[in-house]
Amino acid sequence: MTIRRQWLFVLALTALIAVSVNSLILSSLINRYFLSYNTDIYNYHIGQLQQLAKNALIDQSLTGPQLSVQLESHLDDPIIAIRLYDAGGELAASAEAAGNRYGMMGGMIRKSSEEIDSFEITDGGTVIGMLLITRYSALNNSLVSTMFKAALIRNSVVSFAIVMIVLLIFGLFTSRRLSRDLTNTAAQALSIDMGDTTDFKPSKIREIRVIQSSLEALHKRLKIKQMGRKRIVDELVHQTRTPLTILKTHLEGLEDGVINMSADEIKVCQSQVDGISAIISSMSMLIDADQPAEEVRTEEIDLHALLSQIVGGMRVQFEKKKILMQLTGNQKLTVTSDRYKLSQSVYNLLTNAYKFTGPGGTVELSCEKTGNGIEISVRDTGIGIAKEDLPHLFDAYFRGRNSSAGQGDGLGLFIAKENLAQIGASIRVESEPGSGSRFTITIPDGLSGQE
Repeated sequence: MTIRRQWLFVLALTALIAVSVNSLILSSLINRYFLSYNTDIYNYHIGQLQQLAKNALIDQSLTGPQLSVQLESHLDDPIIAIRLYDAGGELAASAEAAGNRYGMMGGMIRKSSEEIDSFEITDGGTVIGMLLITRYSALNNSLVSTMFKAALIRNSVVSFAIVMIVLLIFGLFTSRRLSRDLTNTAAQALSIDMGDTTDFKPSKIREIRVIQSSLEALHKRLKIKQMGRKRIVDELVHQTRTPLTILKTHLEGLEDGVINMSADEIKVCQSQVDGISAIISSMSMLIDADQPAEEVRTEEIDLHALLSQIVGGMRVQFEKKKILMQLTGNQKLTVTSDRYKLSQSVYNLLTNAYKFTGPGGTVELSCEKTGNGIEISVRDTGIGIAKEDLPHLFDAYFRGRNSSAGQGDGLGLFIAKENLAQIGASIRVESEPGSGSRFTITIPDGLSGQE
């Protein structure tokens, strides 16, 4: 059964119960007061008739017909006949309501429902006559009472019909709106399932509006989750691009005879393969957006050795573009951190410098001990960064005004900042358009050491 039919059924049932209960209560109350009223009227007429009969029998001033006329004035429901007898038992006068049995309601009131009340007429203790009053056996079975009950039932039926019509009109209007809002809510849920972004008008019904708001919130959460998964996939693609590019460059160098297959060269290639393996091993956890960030695996790292390995891996790539890459600072520095995240951040900074530095330029990688800890800097003589772009430089998918088509996807610096934040380090940038840029990684004292 549809909600509309259930709603109309409940309304009709409620109306029926309400009208029925109301009719029963009103009927009971009215009958009680109507019976009391009839009793009072009957007693009043009896008193008047007794006084009239006594005066007529004593004075003998009224003829039989005249007395009958006087008696007829007291033929008021429930009294249907009056007879007055003198002391000798002779009928002095009588009056009877016309059509008391065979009128419009005659079929409903039978003679068997009639009773006769007798009253002695006395004068100074002497019985001078007898007054016989014929009435309905029960006051609430009188003609007026019966007609009143019939009218009450008829009016109750009419009231029920009117209430039903009004409720049906109101119910149809309300159920149509309710059904429409529920249909729209179902369509909203379907659109979310299908990935549609169609806007829906909020319902005026609070409960439905709560459901719609919940669906909208669910849609936003799913959208954020989907965007998060896309970003993670993009990050994985970006992270694998650097080691694959380095491997490709070195393999091409080996093929062309530019690079000799030495122990250092094998170590560089092995390092890139290890980086790709680390990405693949953490891929399942990263793809699930409900999982926390990738676990940080700390170890003691020789910074100079790590940076030398990174420079060795990217040197061929820089030489092909005729960019001079230098590693400065021979100080023996160690740090307790995540080797993969730190090296990935440095790779991304060097890759960024490579993209925006033209042939003949210079990229310098340095590492030194400062008062705040250890600073790793990447300085280039590239095109620089516009001042307006600096606040958004580390945002995901942001590409500055100096970026040309095909120059990255805007994730390298974002990934670098995220990785550094996870290992407790920070990054800042200084740049002048046309003069190059300098990115500085700061590793706090608590994570660094010196030999």
